[in-house]
Amino acid sequence: MSGDAKPVSGIDDRLAALVRGDWLPFVPSRFREPVARAALQVAIAAVVLFTIAPLADSKGEAWMEASFARTLAALAATRGLDSGISLAQSSEVSFSFGPGGSIGIGQALDPINDLVEQYGALLLTSTTALGVQRLGMQIAKTLGAWLFLPALVALGLSALCGPSGQRSLAAWSRRLFGLALFARLALPAAGWIDSLVADRFLEPSYQQASAAVAETTEKIERAEADDAGRPWYERYNPVDAIGDRARKLYESLAAVGESIVNLAIYFTISTIILPLGTLWLLSRLTGAFFSSRSDR
Repeated sequence: MSGDAKPVSGIDDRLAALVRGDWLPFVPSRFREPVARAALQVAIAAVVLFTIAPLADSKGEAWMEASFARTLAALAATRGLDSGISLAQSSEVSFSFGPGGSIGIGQALDPINDLVEQYGALLLTSTTALGVQRLGMQIAKTLGAWLFLPALVALGLSALCGPSGQRSLAAWSRRLFGLALFARLALPAAGWIDSLVADRFLEPSYQQASAAVAETTEKIERAEADDAGRPWYERYNPVDAIGDRARKLYESLAAVGESIVNLAIYFTISTIILPLGTLWLLSRLTGAFFSSRSDR
């Protein structure tokens, strides 16, 4: 082989030749590169819209619906627990030894009640975050192919400009095409990735903590029902009330605080931190891949 001619080799050189439109000899040289870029963008967009996007949408929507259902179920369980604790806190035993007085058997439950209320506020925030993500997915899905039109328009304009303007508009077209891919695929892809991470690392602790909260709510309701069925002279005996009913309540709530904290960690990570972190990572990867480079 003669050493004067350098063969086209390597992925970068092949891509450069593909982008330059060397495979379009029948197109005038001035329009060759814009036409080649447009053809490549149309081909990639078609693959994305008809194969990758439907798969990502199905995975992302499945994760979204499951997260919504799980968050709403957790919110309902939290309301039940909060109601049980509030009922226990409002229960008082009246007795009289001379001047008289009252004993509030649920007063010691204030810290755990505050924790439950803060956890409920976090669940509302998680639901809002999921709603924003769902809206973004629906908008991107509805727009579909329209997201890629600005990149093609920039290429069309570049064909009418000189070499300098053509390079500038080609760079803008590349950025707009990357933005279109990100807008169309980022949210469902993030949901898919988040579901894999959550199932692998967070699911066991969630199941255990959720079961503990449900069991605690049942114990509180059972304690209230048992107390209502006791004879009046036992229910209004302060010694029995404090020694029996309070003991049941405090035993039921002994470990629920840790479970609530674990659930708060789960929903914070799965509905807020993971989606934001995944979107940030995908945006960085998209920006790096479609960043402006000198055309060869």
